[in-house]
Amino acid sequence: MAWYGRRRSGEPRIAARAAVVGMGLAMVGVLAVQTSSAVRSAFSAPRKSMDAATATVASYASGATGAFRGFVIRFGPDRAAEARIAELEAEVRDLIRWREAAETMALRMDRYERLLDLVGETQGQSVTARVVAEAESPFAASRIINAGAANGIREGYAAINENGLVGRVVRVGEYTSRVLLVTDFSSRIPVMGSNSQDRALLVGDRGEGARLIEPETPDKITDGEIWVTSGDDGQTPMGLKVGRARRVDGDWRIDLTMMDNPVDFVRLVPPPDFAKPELVPPIETDEAASPNVGTELISRPAAAGPSASPVAPVRPAPQRTAPSSGGGAP
Repeated sequence: MAWYGRRRSGEPRIAARAAVVGMGLAMVGVLAVQTSSAVRSAFSAPRKSMDAATATVASYASGATGAFRGFVIRFGPDRAAEARIAELEAEVRDLIRWREAAETMALRMDRYERLLDLVGETQGQSVTARVVAEAESPFAASRIINAGAANGIREGYAAINENGLVGRVVRVGEYTSRVLLVTDFSSRIPVMGSNSQDRALLVGDRGEGARLIEPETPDKITDGEIWVTSGDDGQTPMGLKVGRARRVDGDWRIDLTMMDNPVDFVRLVPPPDFAKPELVPPIETDEAASPNVGTELISRPAAAGPSASPVAPVRPAPQRTAPSSGGGAP
């Protein structure tokens, strides 16, 4: 009761204040020690030792975990699944590297084109359509899609899907169109190798898909090389993926990528908008507007007689013989 009475009487609590002041001084001392260069240099060696020890323990732990995981994969029932997952993870890492390289190359190419003021290919708006029928026969391979002239489709449009080039539009109706596949014998598409840069003509072959004819440098073609459209015909856009090269009995064939999955949806891409030379208006100059300017000045003195009407108004003879006042007529 006496202690409680002293607290209520308002007497100062010396012990509590001393504790607070002591804690403040301790914090100031710790901060001073931490900010001192001598103290940091003294503590750097023990910290490095602790980091090394931590790394050693972590490496041993990861090694033990990996060994246990390998034991599970080797003798567990999911060995094939684990191997497939590891393969897909490696493939994803490779694709990430390729994506970064492609983005860097695209940025560099864009800068080069701006620096060189390169005129690119103008591309119109594409249309996506669905394959509604298959028109197969011993002589033709084609598909019918549910887009036509009402959707802006014209003959010559290239049909592609997520895997590559499918074919070309050969007939257009009001709401449907017919696409001639690249596997058709009458299909002729100029292509080039992505690595060899060799040019060739892709011809459809109902038995094997497609084959290359008239390659410029067949010795440079490699097995498995990716081939794309070259755009040399001015109808097919450049760079559309076609397939992979494969040598069969001395000839090069193309394993079409469009056949990797069923062709259900296609995207119709218009041909590059190249103006024909005869449609470009001629450049008008002063010489083109008046081609006889130089010859008119040279031939003007030799002109005489009534046929020279352009130079008749400049003759001075009638003005000199005209009388200035009344007089006898001759």
